[in-house]
Amino acid sequence: MMDVSVKPKRTQAERSAATQDKILHAALALVAERGLAHTSTQDIARHAKVSRGAMLHHFPTRAALIQAAYALMLKEEAERLRDFARPLKAGQNRLKALTGYIWERYQSGIFQVTMDYISEARVNEAELAYVSVESQKFNDSLNDVWHVELAAFGCDAQTRQAMMNEFMCLVRGMAFQSQWRRDPEYFNNMLENWLLRAQSVLIPNNICE
Repeated sequence: MMDVSVKPKRTQAERSAATQDKILHAALALVAERGLAHTSTQDIARHAKVSRGAMLHHFPTRAALIQAAYALMLKEEAERLRDFARPLKAGQNRLKALTGYIWERYQSGIFQVTMDYISEARVNEAELAYVSVESQKFNDSLNDVWHVELAAFGCDAQTRQAMMNEFMCLVRGMAFQSQWRRDPEYFNNMLENWLLRAQSVLIPNNICE
């Protein structure tokens, strides 16, 4: 009888993918903690517990590593958002749940990391082009979720898009201000005020869902 407790050996491709994943998540953790300017490739290799040679094999340059880490962060955030939104059902006040979740994620480090990337990329045309493409992919994912959730409220697509854009600008502004203002009640009040107005615009007959 074959011993089913023995795990099959991973292929070279699987080992390579696992190493890359460790490196990229180490990079994101350090950038979120220290900032991009204070995160070196040596720090990342040490945090990932891989040799510098192994890291250079997968990511020959700092730019390649930083770009890949940024793309991974936004991809994972988009997946988290879809996973959160998918099981929401009627009667759960989906609009409040969705906006609350997005605000929560923007306080988890995604905003700080994104601002670091944009700040570094703004003086490099090639880097800025890459950041712009990956950021647009994330925005497209946000829009997809918003349209699916808000279509049930009966408002037209143009109105939904306008309210989405307004909310995301609000969240990004709050995330920036929260870097120095530690006042949860202040930000929660802004969210509640936006929700009250949004419900009257998005939901026919002002029926809160």
